[in-house]
Amino acid sequence: MAQRIWLIRHGKSSRPFGVVDHERPLSVRANADAALIRKWLDDGPQLFVASTARRALETAQLIAGKRPVTTHEDLYQATPAEFLQVIEETMEDAERVAFVAHNPTLTELVNHIADRSVTDNVPTLGAAVFEQKKRAQGTWRLAGYVAPKALR
Repeated sequence: MAQRIWLIRHGKSSRPFGVVDHERPLSVRANADAALIRKWLDDGPQLFVASTARRALETAQLIAGKRPVTTHEDLYQATPAEFLQVIEETMEDAERVAFVAHNPTLTELVNHIADRSVTDNVPTLGAAVFEQKKRAQGTWRLAGYVAPKALR
């Protein structure tokens, strides 16, 4: 059986005056983009793990539907190495997990895990999916990459 991870950038956020970065909410556009990505994901992820930032958690909730959503504080401002550690820990007990977080880390991580340049910028609600055979842990293969713009 193969494990799958989805790396998803949070939706487009608004920038209300006086609101700190961690508490920025999603913009109106994020709802439409989330609907496109939710359809693309289909029933793939069993669990969504989001950064503790409001925009990431709201994104995960929009695309998860009735599937469970949790947060992980290390995903907010994580380095690629810290993010990989969260993935490794989470995947010990899971088969299919979507992680919702931030740039520039997501772009770096997608390219690193794919072992090639997939994109120079994961756009808001852009998503990459990777899979690995359980016996070949640590060897992820890019199985797909999409941005809302391509689904419109």
